[in-house]
Amino acid sequence: MKRTSQFVIMSLILAACAGKEMLRPVPPPSASSVEAAAPEAFASTAKAADSEAYLHYAISQLAAQAGGLDEAISELRKALALDPNSPALWVHLARWLAKKEIHAEAVEAARRAVQLDPTRTASRLALAEIYQAQRRFDEAAAELEAVIAQSPAVLEPYLTLARYYVDRKEFGRAEAVLRRLLAVQPSYAPAYFFLGRIAGEQERWDEAISFLKKAVELDPDHDAAWLSLGYIYETRKMDEEAVKTYRQAMEGNPDNLAILERLGDLLIRMGRFPDAQKEVETLASHVTNDPRVWLRLGAIYYEQKAFDKAIEAFRRVVALEPTNLRAHFYLSSALFDGGKETEALAELEAILRADPRSIDARLQLAFIHSKAKRHEQAIRVLQEALELDPKRPDLSLHLGTAYYRAAQYDQAVKVFLGGLNLDANSKDLHFQLGVAYEKLGRFDDAVAQFRRVIVLDPKHAEAYNYVGYMYAEKGINLNEAVQLIEKALELEPKNGYYVDSLGWAFYQQGRYPEALRELKHAVELAKDDAVIFEHLGDASLKNGLEREAFRAYEKSVELDPKGESVRRKLDELQKKLGGSGQP
Repeated sequence: MKRTSQFVIMSLILAACAGKEMLRPVPPPSASSVEAAAPEAFASTAKAADSEAYLHYAISQLAAQAGGLDEAISELRKALALDPNSPALWVHLARWLAKKEIHAEAVEAARRAVQLDPTRTASRLALAEIYQAQRRFDEAAAELEAVIAQSPAVLEPYLTLARYYVDRKEFGRAEAVLRRLLAVQPSYAPAYFFLGRIAGEQERWDEAISFLKKAVELDPDHDAAWLSLGYIYETRKMDEEAVKTYRQAMEGNPDNLAILERLGDLLIRMGRFPDAQKEVETLASHVTNDPRVWLRLGAIYYEQKAFDKAIEAFRRVVALEPTNLRAHFYLSSALFDGGKETEALAELEAILRADPRSIDARLQLAFIHSKAKRHEQAIRVLQEALELDPKRPDLSLHLGTAYYRAAQYDQAVKVFLGGLNLDANSKDLHFQLGVAYEKLGRFDDAVAQFRRVIVLDPKHAEAYNYVGYMYAEKGINLNEAVQLIEKALELEPKNGYYVDSLGWAFYQQGRYPEALRELKHAVELAKDDAVIFEHLGDASLKNGLEREAFRAYEKSVELDPKGESVRRKLDELQKKLGGSGQP
């Protein structure tokens, strides 16, 4: 036997000599909630052997608490040698044997406890627990039914039996047990909670909600019932009801961090970031060293473009978990969007030192280089990414787009085609290939790609608009062009660029009043686009509105001083109007 502290042993001996009432050994971690108190472990009270048996029992408890199950079992056997008629000692032995997975002996020890006192609830519960652990459900259920028959007013066995049936997906039998429990105690909240969980498991949502509402009505402090009710509302897309439920739960327990966390996550998913911020800040004030909370808070700040606060929160995560590369990645995003490009690049380089194969870090690096128009650096980084994982079509999409932004359209086409060899049904690759073909003047090839996108995604508004606008620009298939653009506007009615396309198609058809109407609307929706103002000027001229045309051309030149064609139109109109062209 391992040596135990002399001080502890002496304390136990002194307590034993003083009488059992002074001893308060720690119960085993797996002890049932209805298990008898430690002094009940002994059958005799007057023999000297009794004190010695109890000492062995107490030592076994200390050993078990320290993780020494072998020693605990050994001490219990010594106690049983001195007091073999103690059901409680046999129960303890059964539990420790079960923990050691000595299954047959565990069952025999628990059975011995039942044989010594068949009316003792704790013994039968222990035997049922051991049977359940061994997946011997029928025998476990029989013991629990025996307990219920003996002590119908004891409620825990009903719940345990119901759990066993749920484990076996025998929901009907589980519900029957719970209804028997409610017949004994109609206001028992855990029974309604369990019925709600079972109904939810079977997607009987209305019943689940009714049961769980009853549970929290009976016990407003039943946090698990509140959480389950809120979760069902979330599952049913009843987000406002879920928010209301979580807030009601917190009225009674404002410090419940699990509910606070769930509420914060829900508000984030709903896009209600100011509300989410309030909840998660409260959570962070309670659990100051939980990196998950600071990660959420950083994301909330980031979504609201509070980049300095986001940076602070993500730095907090990095300080708590220096090896959390995802936190470094989020920090780099916040730094870049907060105007701190050098620091953002340093974070990404740190990620790549820690994980040289990181694809995400390379994608973010490429994005930063591309935004700064460092196209060759973006291309190089994305080439590295594709070499690391050549089977990812999305990397072909990113690299092809980088070539496109660098005006290397032939190379972009080559990369997009390579990506389509990996995923022939990628609508994004087909779309970007169409855009590259259009830049190369390969009109028919571009149209074919956009039509392929529409087949793959009949709700791809941009593809409809692209084909319609291309037809309008060429002055061909104008009726179809209008139909295609109108389809795009059905999908995105507030898109100013699509409205411009429609106005331009009307213009090409000679429907000038309709063109003017749409183009005026287009500049209201997309206020700072030089091409749209040029189109508005053209339509104004066709409608005899020369001064309005002058103002539109002037605005176009202001937005794009390099626009030579519109500048010529402006100069010619100015000469015609004389002077400044103003009224």
